[in-house]
Amino acid sequence: MKNIRMKVIAALITTSTLFGVTTPVMASPVSEEVQQEMLQQQAEYREVEEKINMLHMEIDEILDGITDIMVRIEETNEKITVVEEEKKATMDKITETEAELKIKIEEYGERLRAMYKQGNTGILSAILGSESIADLISRTEAVIKIAKIDKQLLDEIEEIKKQLEEEKSNLQKDIDVLEELNAVNAEDMKKAEEKKAEADDKLLEMEEEEKKIAGSLSTTELSLLEASKSIVNNSSSSDEKLNAAITEMRRIRESIITEAADNEAVELIEKAKSILKERRLARENAQQNNSSSNAGAASVSSSAIVNKAYQYLGVPYVWGGTSPSGFDCSGFIQYVYRSQGISLPRVSRAQAASGSYVSISNAQPGDILYFGQSSVTHVGIYIGNNKMIHAPRPGKTVEIVDIGWHVRNYRIKGARRI
Repeated sequence: MKNIRMKVIAALITTSTLFGVTTPVMASPVSEEVQQEMLQQQAEYREVEEKINMLHMEIDEILDGITDIMVRIEETNEKITVVEEEKKATMDKITETEAELKIKIEEYGERLRAMYKQGNTGILSAILGSESIADLISRTEAVIKIAKIDKQLLDEIEEIKKQLEEEKSNLQKDIDVLEELNAVNAEDMKKAEEKKAEADDKLLEMEEEEKKIAGSLSTTELSLLEASKSIVNNSSSSDEKLNAAITEMRRIRESIITEAADNEAVELIEKAKSILKERRLARENAQQNNSSSNAGAASVSSSAIVNKAYQYLGVPYVWGGTSPSGFDCSGFIQYVYRSQGISLPRVSRAQAASGSYVSISNAQPGDILYFGQSSVTHVGIYIGNNKMIHAPRPGKTVEIVDIGWHVRNYRIKGARRI
């Protein structure tokens, strides 16, 4: 906690400097009393935020586990479907074999009944009607052979039926094993959801406390951006003013700590940069208005990834979510990249193994950032200026954040370039 307070003191020093220096963007200096109040608010806010972030890490791991369980259940259900189909095919074979066996038994029974009705006389007459000893032997052997063939055929059909019954039994055992596995998966899911519910309750308490503290603090911090905001939103502002506003807002960001103010600063900076870029491109196009070449344009670029990600700011977090109606962290990454024709795995661990590795310090806009403790549990898209856009946790929406906290608190971290 000492480190947190030191960071807040450093932020206050920067804030005091900003308030004390005469610039074309700043208002009149803030009183010492207000500064002390802001320092206290920032310290309280940081303490609550740290607790929330630690819960965030805990929920990350729980949600990652839930995603794994969901995948296992889907895979097991697919296997059950396959085995059920095999069992049905076997049952059909058993039905056919039983029908065939029934016919053969009836035929065999008819012959036995006919022989019984004729009695010994019928059999003896067939044998005694022979014309010679050789004929007698031949007729006797024929009677015995017919009986043996009938018996052999029945035995063969019975054996086929037995084998099919065994196959059915084995398939049922496979189904039982898979259903037991699903029962275990369901129990694991139940425990994971209970842990998530507990963490959610704690998170709700912390967020309520955070809201109380952040209300007046964010109002004060947002007021620091008003002058720069008016410059950025004024279409007649010169490039010089826009660049000065970007520089000023970057300095202001060193002193503000609330998410609302920081997000506002980032969006204004990005908007100003976008305006400057459009103006630069317009000038370049004007210089090349006699050329029809568009060499160097890329069908998919890092800016396209980042611009697409920006479209989903504010989309709610939904665990297991993979569409604009709701995303989890890896579902958001997969959807954004897929929209640009790039296929990525579903879960965060697999996404963290895609493409090629680059260190976070060398990350470029559009790269995937990944974080975790014992394994990767969270991913986001780097957008530059030490910021990423991500789907953070239940109760939150897709947002832009500074990656500083993630870099400091996660043991596993890196970037992947696709």
